[in-house]
Parts: sequence; C-alpha cells; structure tokens
Amino acid sequence: MKGIIIAAILLLCGCTPTGNRYTIEGTTSKSDGFYYLFSGYDVVDSAEVVAGRYRFEGEIDSLIPMRNIGSTNLSDPFATTRFAPVILEAGTVTVTEDDNSPTGGLIVSGTKGNNAMRDFVIRGMELRERNDFAFSAQERKQINQSYDKLVTKIIERNLNNFASVYMLTLSGNRFSDELKSKYISRLSPAMQRTKAIQDLKMSLQTTKTE
Repeated sequence: MKGIIIAAILLLCGCTPTGNRYTIEGTTSKSDGFYYLFSGYDVVDSAEVVAGRYRFEGEIDSLIPMRNIGSTNLSDPFATTRFAPVILEAGTVTVTEDDNSPTGGLIVSGTKGNNAMRDFVIRGMELRERNDFAFSAQERKQINQSYDKLVTKIIERNLNNFASVYMLTLSGNRFSDELKSKYISRLSPAMQRTKAIQDLKMSLQTTKTE
C-alpha cells in the first residue's frame, strides 16, 4: 500500500459501465493461499489460489465499484505483498504479477477503465521520473504540459467509466472550476450518479457560493 497514486486511489469512488457483474481472473507465482479485495483497508472478498490461479465474481456497486486487490497475507505481516487498484466493471478484468510494475507489483487490465488507468500510471510515472532529472524550468514546464495533455486525454476518452472520475478527482486542482463543471456535464448518466461526482458537484457549489 505505497506510492502517492495508490494512496490517492484508496480514497476514491467509481462508476458503473454497462452491465452489473464483474469477473476478475488472476494468475500468480503462488501455488496456494488467497488474494483479497479491499474497500479502503477492509477485506470485502477473498479468492483461493489454485494451481497459480484465482477468480472473483460479483455484482458491481453502482455508486462505489472501486476496490483494491492484494496478495496480503493477513496472518504473516512479513510476507511479500502485491497491491493494486481495480475497477469492478463489466467484462473480464485480468490481473498478473510484475514486481517492477509502478502499480504495486500487479498489472490490472482487460477492460476499458482498467486499461486506461494502467496506461496513465505507467505514462505518469515516466513523466515524473523525467521531471526529477529535468535541468531547466523550461523542460519542467514542457513535462507538466505533457502531463496535463495526458490527463485530458484520459478524461475525454473515458467519460463512461471510472477512469474519467479518477482523473477528475486526483488531478482536479489542475483544472478550473468551470472546466470541471464542463467535464461533469459530459459524463454518462451512470457517472453522474456516482458518489465521487456527487461530492465533486457539492464541492463546486460550495466554492461558488463562498
């Protein structure tokens, strides 16, 4: 449970795409044991590892379908932990292990929202590393502009799934209130009903009346 991006995702809520059930199929180097789904830090589901594979199935929460998946050994705090955010959206979500992954040792993909988040995290980490080694203010400015373009692209391509809500919530301070309202108005009806967007609307309304 480390990294700024992972920590931020723990606090976010999601959306629901078409359909109301999700499937997660994972592969692991573990021969046995369990993988877990977390809501924040609370375990809400578990799946037994059998021959290096595990599977979750369930109904999508239309207001808060964002979860986190991990191989945390609840009885052994020193065991290797892999952890990553996952959107519970219609279709088959695939989870594979990669200790070099910037998303916490797991790669989550297979559905539109999860693919978008995976690509954003990988690209965002690349830009962050470039910024750490930038030699001039002009270079840092260009990197920030590239990041803004990346965020905008993710939002505009994912107006019907959680990836857009994630970007609006995580990177909202990069946008004016007017632009946030514009993006919110373009979200799908399902997105409009999510807790994250309702909270953001309330925040914008409070700012407007102050």
